Amino acid sequence: MPSDPRAGAQQPACRAWQGGAAAMLALALAACGEPEPTPVEVRPVAAMTVQTGQREAELTYPGELRSGYESALSFQVAGRIVERAVSTGDTVKRGHLLYRIDALDYQRNLDSSTAQRQAAASAAQTQNANLARNRALLAEGFISQAEFDQQRASTDQARSQVQVADAQRATAATQLGRTTLTAPRGGVITQTTGEVGQVVSAGQSVLTLADPSRPEVSIAVAEGDVATLSRTQEIYVTMWSRPDKRYAARVRSVAGAADPATRTFAVRLAVSAPPGELRFGETAQVHVTRDVPATDALTVPLTAVRGEGKGTMVWVIDRASMTARKRPVRIVSASGNQLLVRGLRPGETIVTAGVHLLREGEKVRIAEVPKA
Repeated sequence: MPSDPRAGAQQPACRAWQGGAAAMLALALAACGEPEPTPVEVRPVAAMTVQTGQREAELTYPGELRSGYESALSFQVAGRIVERAVSTGDTVKRGHLLYRIDALDYQRNLDSSTAQRQAAASAAQTQNANLARNRALLAEGFISQAEFDQQRASTDQARSQVQVADAQRATAATQLGRTTLTAPRGGVITQTTGEVGQVVSAGQSVLTLADPSRPEVSIAVAEGDVATLSRTQEIYVTMWSRPDKRYAARVRSVAGAADPATRTFAVRLAVSAPPGELRFGETAQVHVTRDVPATDALTVPLTAVRGEGKGTMVWVIDRASMTARKRPVRIVSASGNQLLVRGLRPGETIVTAGVHLLREGEKVRIAEVPKA
């Protein structure tokens, strides 16, 4: 049977189509077998360069504003308080009435002493008259010398009784005057502990009077910082009520022994401030600036340091490879949001935020490099 001429014409076309399909399939399989590489993630970080010449570190201590001259006032006699004329915070002048106790018993004692003095004076007057008469009788020979000497002794005794009565009356008058407590000098009342109706003993404190012209701040200092504080030249004080205002201060006294419970030393600092500007009892912050060798310890933000195990570390950025590496550091001291650490070199770049997200050797991109 003769062959169909159309079949011969279609065979080359089929072979061409099959060849193209095979090439496309090979390309597709090649594409599926070799995926495109995933780009390496570069984490942006905030960082800072630790600068040379960081020779100052600031320490802060909380304290209380007090007076350099405080007096705990008390009655010199015992009794029941019947009047309190002042309150905490009042400003008083010398002689201002502060307290008064019941004076009835002391008034009676004064009245009794006065009566005894009058009786002694009358007896002494009688003895003086008898002595004058006996002197005349002795001259005329009507009495003996022994009788005259006896009268003279009685007269001397009567005069002594007058002196005793005078002393007793003066004491009673003084005791009566002590039932009123007045200000020995001008000042500010910082504390009142006596109340009306309370029975107080002699010497029991009922009030504290402070001199407003001598403000001081009382702080507790660790034993390792006492010597540094004493040598420091730049000390200033801020008040919590006015944190933007600074007052120069200087160390006035350091306790000779540490507190047995806290092992800290009580330090008093004299504060230079205009009269009446500061109020006793306010909370203060003492700022101490000290020199620190740049090669010894450097200041870093609190956010740059992370605890790891029993130690602490920071992330140091290798500027050549832009990778983060761990660096152990030792904290020397802390002040607010700043730490003084050892283990870094000036000029190194450290991560200041997000330190808990990084991994050793991770690629980073510095988003910000503020100066220290």
